[in-house]
Order: sequence, then structure tokens, then C-alpha cells
Amino acid sequence: MADQESLLPSGSEHEGPQVEQGGMSDLDRIALEAAAEEQAQEAKEDAALHPEKANLPDPATAWAQIPAMFGGLLGIAMPELKEAYTEAACMQWGGAMAQVADKYGWDAGETISRFAPEIALVVATLPLALPTAKAISERRKKAAMERPAAPPRPDNGLVDTRMPIDPKTGLPIGGNFVAPD
Repeated sequence: MADQESLLPSGSEHEGPQVEQGGMSDLDRIALEAAAEEQAQEAKEDAALHPEKANLPDPATAWAQIPAMFGGLLGIAMPELKEAYTEAACMQWGGAMAQVADKYGWDAGETISRFAPEIALVVATLPLALPTAKAISERRKKAAMERPAAPPRPDNGLVDTRMPIDPKTGLPIGGNFVAPD
């Protein structure tokens, strides 16, 4: 018994774990440290087994890529929209979308990769479609300017659509109306 008492801190009556000022016992602190070390070790092992997950962006940043990409494409056709699709605005949208995605179990990477071929097609089409649309618009404007003005109508564009009325019957003339008996 004397040998066991020599292991206890001197000058204290030791009857259970010591409680520090923070309200946590030595054993609780040791358990927390061990749990933290265990989590760190598991994270290292997971990173070693799945290196593709190691450099993934946080969900808000991943979701923010969608409006940033969309805004970049729209900005090519409509430069005035570049001001709307700022990094801050896209990140704000990404943060909100990340919460919705978390609720429904959606993943930004999976969503983007699911539509990657379509996105690539849009990106490849823009350099062809924009100049084509501009050329068509310019040709239409040029043709409208070269087209001769329509001759003025003698009736100033107003047409009388009323039918003449037969004074005897009170019915329209030539309208295939049959007088009631």
C-alpha cells in the first residue's frame, strides 16, 4: 500500500481523477487527445486509400463553379452580365446551394460531371454561334435599310370594312344574307 501511495502526487489525498480548473478530469483530457489522434490517423489512412478525395474543394466552392461557368459563357454573348457573375456572388450562391445539396444528398462533382458533355458542347458551340448570330442580325439590318419604302396608300392605310346596307331590307348587300320571311 505504501508503494502505491508513493505513485500519487505528494501532498494530496487522491481519491479519483483530478479535476482541473476547466472542469475536465485528467482522464477526460487524455481520452479527448486519444480520440483526436485516432481521427487524425483515420484521416491519413483515408487520404492514402482515396487520394482523389484529398484535394476536393469545400462544397460551397464546388457548387459556386456552376454559376461561375454559366456566367462566363453568358458574359461572352452579353458582356454586361459579367458584372453580375462576380466571384462573391457565385460563392454566395454556392454556399446556399451547398445547404440544399446537403439536405438532399447531392454532390457538386457528380452533378457537374453528369452534364460535362453538354457543357463542353455549349462551350464548343459559342465560337460558332455568336459570330453567326451577329452576321444574320447585321444582314437583316442592312436589308431593311436597302428595302424601298412602301408607296403611300391613297386611303392613308385605313380600309372601310363595312358592307353596304340595302335600304329596302336593312341587310348587308352581297353578304349572302337571307332575309327572314
